[in-house]
Amino acid sequence: MRIPTTAKGRQTMAGITAAAARLMHDRGITATSLDDVLAASGAGKSQLYHYFGDKEGLTQAVFRLQLDRILANQQSLSDPSCDDLTRWRDEVLAALRASDFGMCPLGTFAGQVGDSSVLRATLSDLFEEWRLALAALVRRAAGAGHVVAGVDPDEAATCLLAALEGGTMLANLQHDEAPLRTMLDAELARLTR
Repeated sequence: MRIPTTAKGRQTMAGITAAAARLMHDRGITATSLDDVLAASGAGKSQLYHYFGDKEGLTQAVFRLQLDRILANQQSLSDPSCDDLTRWRDEVLAALRASDFGMCPLGTFAGQVGDSSVLRATLSDLFEEWRLALAALVRRAAGAGHVVAGVDPDEAATCLLAALEGGTMLANLQHDEAPLRTMLDAELARLTR
């Protein structure tokens, strides 16, 4: 992937990535062709290949964009002064409602990477980045005395992320936030004082 040096180039690259993210999230990676992305973005084929190289490079950029969107909606993870796990839970539920009970912007791709070791590694790395941000929040909460003694922040983050992913899937199927809220609340009750 090439990073554009001009504002216009960055805008073009962002437009291609955003169009691909919409299509891949809605249709799936395999069902989204590069021609579909070009039509949706209004970009030229040479621009797409210049910035991304191929569909795999574009898909990697889509994964990164989706995690960036998630983290933008979960600002408690990047706020070094935040030690409130309930704030994070509320941000997660608000994002679910804003998406009209859609699937996780990143998790939706977990079953779609097929045999691509590059895409599998990229997705795994991005989930790990998310998990580490969540573990940092758990550490801050523990430091403030809000977490039960002896809780391992890394294990807690894994459990919270698993609850989020499973709860989001069930919330999507039921078109109701209750499954996600229940799963997050159960994990938070186990972790917090």
